[in-house]
Amino acid sequence: MLRRLFAILLALVILLVIVGFMLPASVTVERDRAFEQPPELLYEVLSDLRHFVQWSPWLEGAVPGAYRLEGPPSGVGATLVWREGADAGASRLWITAVEAPRRIDYELEFGDNEAEGWFRVESDGIGYRVHWGLSMQFGALDLVGRYVGLMLPGLVGREYDRGLERLEEYIEQAGGQVPELPEDLESELFERNASRP
Repeated sequence: MLRRLFAILLALVILLVIVGFMLPASVTVERDRAFEQPPELLYEVLSDLRHFVQWSPWLEGAVPGAYRLEGPPSGVGATLVWREGADAGASRLWITAVEAPRRIDYELEFGDNEAEGWFRVESDGIGYRVHWGLSMQFGALDLVGRYVGLMLPGLVGREYDRGLERLEEYIEQAGGQVPELPEDLESELFERNASRP
């Protein structure tokens, strides 16, 4: 009986390993949403991480001190660091390249994972669409990562859809203009960062 159970478990493990090696070594997730605003306005909001903390689905309801900005607030070098929970490690997003007013590229670290991300603003013939994307590569022997990659489109895609919806609401609440930032936001974020050792 035990020998048969061991043989079944061994066969399952071998099957999972074989299937794992057949899974894609990378995954790309992208969602988009239509906006009525011009690309210059969309770019200004998307490239400034002070705005990002206002509409990001990851920071919704974040308590003060849960995130900080490093470097410039917008453009290349702008960096956002945050924690999603008391026991979670720090996540980091930093802008690596911009092509005003059409594209913002960034890199993302969360836990032991790294990814590349982007915002693209493109005409759809009526207005403009904001595309929010993510790409992850998995090592040749990273079978766990490849299995996680199967779930990412559903998990991340849902967050991106929610984030783009929040972005639309954020801009519309400002009357379709670049939203005004809270007066204490910049000093609060940068003072908190400056006080760190």
